[in-house]
Amino acid sequence: MSYKSLIQSGIVLAIILILLAIYFLFFKKSEKLIKINEAKIDNNIDNKILELKYNAVDAEGNSYIIESNAGKVSDKEKNVLILKKVKGIIKIQNSEDIIILSDFANYNKATLDTYFYDNVRLSFDGHSIDSNELFMNYIDKNINIRNNVRYKGLNNKLYADIVEIDLVTKFSKIYMLDKQKKVKVELKQNGSN
Repeated sequence: MSYKSLIQSGIVLAIILILLAIYFLFFKKSEKLIKINEAKIDNNIDNKILELKYNAVDAEGNSYIIESNAGKVSDKEKNVLILKKVKGIIKIQNSEDIIILSDFANYNKATLDTYFYDNVRLSFDGHSIDSNELFMNYIDKNINIRNNVRYKGLNNKLYADIVEIDLVTKFSKIYMLDKQKKVKVELKQNGSN
């Protein structure tokens, strides 16, 4: 092999290695590991998925598990699953687990964003929030709860239009869409109103 051929082969090999490095650093999503633990696809019923369970873990060790009795792939977006009888479990480091239940949800397998709707209940550490809609952005670790929001804690109740929760800092914003209306709060002290 001549010296010129050896140099050309080395340059080609270096270009391939650089392209592979760029692919793995910038295009391959290594920040989250997503695996399908259980899923049965029933091809006889319009691509219906039965007993679905996804588990995602990010680089900080936080995890998001979503389970559903049944679902199907959206006709409009191949990464979106339309789920029925849904349970979401959010596990943030140094925090209590957050459980979300709903009749339906749209789950994006690529971004992990989940839109829960119809009979939504979020519960954590003795607190519960019921509503008609809840949107969770897993990457940003925030939740937006809206449409008939009812909070129930140990000694109080709250009614609002929107509740926004940062899952990491636990900072919450509670407000009404109509600035003329006020958030309604019922406090119980010593077991009485």
